[in-house]
Amino acid sequence: MERSEADDGIFELQSGVETPPTPGLSDAKAAAETRLPHMSATPLGCVTFVRHRRRYRPEKQAKLKNSLLAGVGFLELANAGDFAANVWNDTPVPVYAVVLMAVGGTVALGMICFAVKDAILSRQNLRGLMAERRYLRAQRRLCGQNTRLARSLDCLLDVNFRETGTEAIDRIGMDTFMGFGALTVGVGTYMAIGGANPAVFQASNLLSGYIGNTPCALYGLANLLWSVFVWRRARRHNIAGRKEITATRLEEMLKMRISNVQFHSALNGVTGAVAGAASLVTATMWYGYVALAPCVIISIFANFLWRHRIGYDRFFVEQVVSFDGDALIAELEHIDSCRQHLTKPPSERLSGLLPDPTSASCAIEFITNNKIFEEFCARVLADAELSAALLAAAPGKTVTMDAESLAAVDDVELSDRLLQAARAFIVDAAPKCFAHQERSVLEMLGCYMCIPGNVEDGKA
Repeated sequence: MERSEADDGIFELQSGVETPPTPGLSDAKAAAETRLPHMSATPLGCVTFVRHRRRYRPEKQAKLKNSLLAGVGFLELANAGDFAANVWNDTPVPVYAVVLMAVGGTVALGMICFAVKDAILSRQNLRGLMAERRYLRAQRRLCGQNTRLARSLDCLLDVNFRETGTEAIDRIGMDTFMGFGALTVGVGTYMAIGGANPAVFQASNLLSGYIGNTPCALYGLANLLWSVFVWRRARRHNIAGRKEITATRLEEMLKMRISNVQFHSALNGVTGAVAGAASLVTATMWYGYVALAPCVIISIFANFLWRHRIGYDRFFVEQVVSFDGDALIAELEHIDSCRQHLTKPPSERLSGLLPDPTSASCAIEFITNNKIFEEFCARVLADAELSAALLAAAPGKTVTMDAESLAAVDDVELSDRLLQAARAFIVDAAPKCFAHQERSVLEMLGCYMCIPGNVEDGKA
């Protein structure tokens, strides 16, 4: 499974040695020696971008993206777009009802754009996850009597399974069924405007009734079953965490992660099931919308909760190195230490993270060592003036950004601009990157603790 990205993502884990609270340059080098080798096929600090229209994108998607669109949280609203068509289901159609039907039909059809776009983004994630799973399963069959490596692979496979299910059910499944429902509801609602024609009236009732609402009900049932699985899985992580973890701060982080996952799965599952049942009721009885209305609001909140508290970016695994619980804990301690520094007053943030806040090479080394070099490069390339100065000698459609080359820039003015960009990135964007890393490693830790120490050879 080939990838063009240099970063190994969150799966470059630390060993059991505790990370110092102030990750200076010498400390970072010492910590790097205790970390596990990265799991990317390409070196750290080297990313290739391709120009697409006016923006640069990574040459290949080498990581799972937290790319859920905010717009798909409103798909339940599309399900209610036939309100006017079902409530004023008679002829002649009142003028105010015609206006409401036009609005409802437009909203329902407009939601299809979000469903299609989100399905495309989810498919990109799913392709990477499936390729990763094939690789992990192949390595699991070859690990022989190495129980430490087998446990590491089982942990990664468990993480991969949950992520694959989320992409397939919570995203592609939702986009497909709810998107089809939005299409039929929207068309049926528009047809209801011409309900004076008996044939059109009958077709409108079918499209905006059971045909349009049945897919939503089917998805609601499937989503409920998946949500129950996710909730119970998080509960197992909680039970294992109470037995294995003694550190107060780490226990707090894991509990917060588990409570967010369980809360979201409960909201998502119950809301989907209730909305699916209510949508079938709305086909013949208007008061189904009374139950559907709060579902619309809750689904929007659940979407927000996933994007900001649960979902994460992580690099796909390309080469596996065994790790243990101490390595995962050390990684979390390091991430939490960086996050704590970034919450301090502005004058203290960089001095606590960088041994020399006035050095561009120190800032770039910190960014590279913490696996956020790709995000930094994307930000640099988005700056028209800075990217033009950096790429003046080698313009083209494909650009390779190298950490060593950036750190070795000898032009004083350009180096100063690069330093300012790096400092701004660490302060503004790094907290979000570290939050994603924390969520992902907590997911791994929960899975790892639930796997027996002595795993049977060949299981995957």
